[in-house]
Amino acid sequence: MGDKQRFRLGDYYHKGANYYHATFDHLTHKVNAQGKKIPTILLTDVYLVDKDDKKIALRKSNDFIDKKGRHIVADHLWVKLTKPWFELPQELIKGDEIYFSAEIEQYRITRLDVIKKRDKIWNDAQNKSDQIYKRWSKYTDTHKRKNFQLSLEKMKQKQRKLLEQAKKDQEKLELVDYTLNRIKNIKVARWVKPKRGFKRERYDYDQYKRQGYKYSAWLAYHSMSYTE
Repeated sequence: MGDKQRFRLGDYYHKGANYYHATFDHLTHKVNAQGKKIPTILLTDVYLVDKDDKKIALRKSNDFIDKKGRHIVADHLWVKLTKPWFELPQELIKGDEIYFSAEIEQYRITRLDVIKKRDKIWNDAQNKSDQIYKRWSKYTDTHKRKNFQLSLEKMKQKQRKLLEQAKKDQEKLELVDYTLNRIKNIKVARWVKPKRGFKRERYDYDQYKRQGYKYSAWLAYHSMSYTE
């Protein structure tokens, strides 16, 4: 989860459906864990609205503000092509703006940048723990402590607290990300004028049920051809 990607979506996880406004980019496919190609849609500049598409203002110091000055909850995200998309009057193209109801979905990720941050937290704590031991050992050798066992236990306690805090700090950097799920009630807020020679097609859910990937691959080709 990048600094400017989806970092606010987690605030609404497990809190039911909200309305979101987003800009359509294109339709393509992603391969799931079972190796199946799943049609997915890229949405950009996602922000909260009410059911009438009125913007809901967010005011957090770490908000990401897009080029139009909007406090967005995600700069981009991928969503599945599901039945509600086929209820639109015609095909969406890059730049079209929509709003809809959706819930937040969490999923596991493997992010090298997050893993490196987690490793750094632990390594820094280990180094501090080693320094605590070295200082204790040097002082003990110099002063020939009579209460050796008590000082040893206090030193180990400091080390334990340090490493326990490091584990807590690591857990705050979750290897999860968020997207939108159960999208419904999709409405178009703004249609862009297509490029000359490009004709919008209609989505056909019955054809998708009959042909599956063959049809969604054609939709993706048509969508991608517009962005090129």
